[in-house]
Amino acid sequence: MATKLTFLNLFLIFLHFCTCLGSLHRKSSFASSGDPVKNAIANQLKKSLEKQLQKNSETTQSGEVPQSTGIYEISFAVGTPPQNLTSIMDISTGFTWTQCKTCDACLNQTTPLYNPVLSTTYSNFSTRRCDSIKSNDRAFCDYFGITSSIDCPDPDCEYIMDYDDDQNSTGLLATDNFMLGSNSAPNIFFGCGLENYGDYDNSSGILGLGWGPLSIVSQFPFMRFSYCLSSDQRKPSPVNFGSLAKLQGTGQSTPLLGTDEYPDLYYIGLVNITVGTTLLNIPSSTFELAKDGEGGVFLATIIAFTYLERAAYDVVAQAFSSMINQTTVNATDLVDLHLCYKNVTKWPSLTLHFDGGATLKLKTVNYVYKVPDTDIQCLAIHYSKGVSALGTLIQMDTNFVYDLKNKTISFEKCFDDSTSTSSVISNIPHLVTTMALFLFYVCSSSFDM
Repeated sequence: MATKLTFLNLFLIFLHFCTCLGSLHRKSSFASSGDPVKNAIANQLKKSLEKQLQKNSETTQSGEVPQSTGIYEISFAVGTPPQNLTSIMDISTGFTWTQCKTCDACLNQTTPLYNPVLSTTYSNFSTRRCDSIKSNDRAFCDYFGITSSIDCPDPDCEYIMDYDDDQNSTGLLATDNFMLGSNSAPNIFFGCGLENYGDYDNSSGILGLGWGPLSIVSQFPFMRFSYCLSSDQRKPSPVNFGSLAKLQGTGQSTPLLGTDEYPDLYYIGLVNITVGTTLLNIPSSTFELAKDGEGGVFLATIIAFTYLERAAYDVVAQAFSSMINQTTVNATDLVDLHLCYKNVTKWPSLTLHFDGGATLKLKTVNYVYKVPDTDIQCLAIHYSKGVSALGTLIQMDTNFVYDLKNKTISFEKCFDDSTSTSSVISNIPHLVTTMALFLFYVCSSSFDM
């Protein structure tokens, strides 16, 4: 049964292949395959999406958890001369796509549609470039398993991003110049969306800042970026690239972890959790990232709530329950969270412990969600199976600095006087959880530009 969406979320399942298909709308049997652990959490999280989207509400009063969190947009420019666009910022995918003016099925967006015809630097990606040994082309071709144009003789490569029965984008793989603030780079790989369906909150598409070789971060020369997601919707959330992506004061660092199975995801070594003053008894293996890609904890900018492996969630929930010592209320008809109370005057503190001794002490706004138009407050953490994810609520008001070269992530409290001169991300007014992503790359000549 299809889930009706008011926005998409890219998540979890990344299937990469290149094959020659004759029909643009052909449904592939690969859509139900993938890693069973990732599928399990994706299916579970998908159930909560519909309930969350029914609760799109206004800004809360001062001191309460923002009710419009989860998705952030970023402004950038593409083409020569540059054309300004605004897209969803997603650190859990390495693929960027934007609607093109030449689209056959177009969606509303706040900025003008990107017009490849007006850009002197635009080019369709041809698999013939896979016969070349140029480093940029080689990385792209290897990513999709194309050894040469013989693998797919059609001149152009088509991508299909299938989020849901009613939510997808299809178009041509292409290259053009990109500009992020004062940073620019030529021949960036991206998708030119020609048939787009669903509701993307009037954005132009997706800006992928994942760790994979096609990520904007990987294709630009800087290999560093940072962001601070503001809990105050009246304030901008700065994002920096290159030399501007740095700590403003004294912060802490922990290694970034990765896996070949899901190369776009930024995993982080969460080792334990403290509730109040109690260091919890969570088995050391609970958050481990296996070599085959199972388990682990990754960061995401397209889900609001945090998801913890069930074994850890049960321990965390029990700790909060015993310390709050009030009767819980059932609010699952309002929000898909399980530990909810009325009129809690003070929640116990929550601290995350990472590899290398780094600790992140959170504010109540990071882990308590106030259900709109009620006096109900819930622990903004959901349980999952096998894999865990830190969502945008838990990341808010912390400056995260990603250093891909040295494979570290550093963090500190956000500074109000940010020196960002690159881009500003803004919060989209929807509280969204997540759904599964099935990402396909198909060689085809179905489209003509």
